[in-house]
Amino acid sequence: MPIRSRRTDPRAAAALLLVAFGSGGALAHDPTLDPLPDAPGWRFGAAAAAVVPYSAERWPTAAWPGVSTTGLAPRDQTGGVRLEHATIEAAARIEQRLGARFAVGWHDRERAHVEAATLIGRLELDGGTLEARAGRDLVRMGDAIDRAGHYDRFSQTPLAKRAVIDDRWIDDGLVVGWTRDAEDGLRGVEGGLWRGRTFPAAAAGPLVPAVRIRFGWGDVDVQVAGAHLRPEGRGAAAQSAGTEGHAHGALDCRETLQQRVCFDGTSDILAGSVQWAPDDGPWTVTLAGMSRRERGTLYSTNAAAAVRTRVDGAWLDLAWRTRERWTLATRLERVVPDNRLEGTGTALLARESGLANGGPVSRATLAASYDVGAGFTVSAEVGEERFEGGQARFVALRAIWRGDRVLEGGW
Repeated sequence: MPIRSRRTDPRAAAALLLVAFGSGGALAHDPTLDPLPDAPGWRFGAAAAAVVPYSAERWPTAAWPGVSTTGLAPRDQTGGVRLEHATIEAAARIEQRLGARFAVGWHDRERAHVEAATLIGRLELDGGTLEARAGRDLVRMGDAIDRAGHYDRFSQTPLAKRAVIDDRWIDDGLVVGWTRDAEDGLRGVEGGLWRGRTFPAAAAGPLVPAVRIRFGWGDVDVQVAGAHLRPEGRGAAAQSAGTEGHAHGALDCRETLQQRVCFDGTSDILAGSVQWAPDDGPWTVTLAGMSRRERGTLYSTNAAAAVRTRVDGAWLDLAWRTRERWTLATRLERVVPDNRLEGTGTALLARESGLANGGPVSRATLAASYDVGAGFTVSAEVGEERFEGGQARFVALRAIWRGDRVLEGGW
C-alpha cells in the first residue's frame, strides 16, 4: 500500500516543475508543431490549465437534443477551481532521421491516459520532407482544428469538435505524409490507416483510412481532411443512465446491451479550415467546419431501427493582439443536427440515444488574455450557449502554464 508523505506540498511540486521545464512553453502540447528537438537529444514538456467557471446552469451543458456521441455527459465544472487539462510529455531525436514522442494527459477527477506513443521517421528529399509516424497519436484534422480545445484561448472545446468527434480523436495507426516549403499552392498531404478502436469508431470494425491535404497562399492556410469508418457495435450510454465522465473510446455492445444504445454502419468525417495569421499583424482570423454523416442500424434491448444522421458544425475565431501581451478574442459557433429513424420503436430509441427533439446549437464567447511571462497566461471569458429548449450563460477565469526543456547530446 503506497504511503503519501504528509510533508508533500503541491506548491513545492509546482515550483519543481517550473525549475525542471523552464519557461519556453511554445512547443508544449501543441500538436501542430514539431515535437522533436532540432538536434539529437531530448525535449521534455509539461502543460496545465486550471479554470474557475461560474454559471447558474450546469456547465458544460450535459447534452444537446439531437446530438449523440458516447452518451457520457462532461463533468459539471461549476463550484471551485478545476483542472481543465494537464500533460507531461517527452520527445527524443535519436538521430537526424529518427525520433519518438510519448505523452500522458488527464482531466479533472479522471484517470491519466496515454495521448501519444509515437515513433517518427523522416527523410529529406528534393523539394520536401517525407515523414512516417507509427503508434498512438492524434488523428489530424487540420492545424486550426487540432489546436482548438486544450490550452486554447477558450476554455470550451468548439461545439463542432465535441459533436463530431467527442472533443479529440486519439487512436493507434500508421501515417505517411509529405510536406514542402511553398509560398503558394500545395504545402503537404498525408494519409493514415488507423486501428479504429476509439470514438467515432468502435471496439470492433475494420481499419480506418484518413487523409489530410494542406494548401497555402502567403499568410492564408487552408486544410481539408476526411475519414471513412465502419463501426460495429459502437455503444453509447443511454440517456436514462445519466453517466458522467470523459472517454476517448466508446462502449462495446458485444459485452452487453444493458443501458446502451448501439450502432452498426458507416460513418464519414469531413473537416476543413481557413486561417489568416500574418506574422507581423495584430489580427488572426480562423474559420473551421466539421461534419459527421452516418447510416446504419441503431438498436438497444427495446427496439431497432434504420438510422441516418448528420451533424454539421462551424466556428469563426477573431483574435486581436492589442498590445505585446494582451489579446482579445471572440468565437461564434453553430451546430445543426439532422436525424432520421425508420422502424419499430423509433420514438423510444430516439429518447434513449438523445436524438429526439433535436435543433441547432449556438455559442458566442468573448475572452481577454494576458501573457504574464515564464510560460503563464491568464484570461477571463464570458459567453452564452443556446440549444433546443434551453440556454446557459457562463463566465470563467483561467490560468495556463506551459514549459519545455531541451537536453541536447548524441546517443
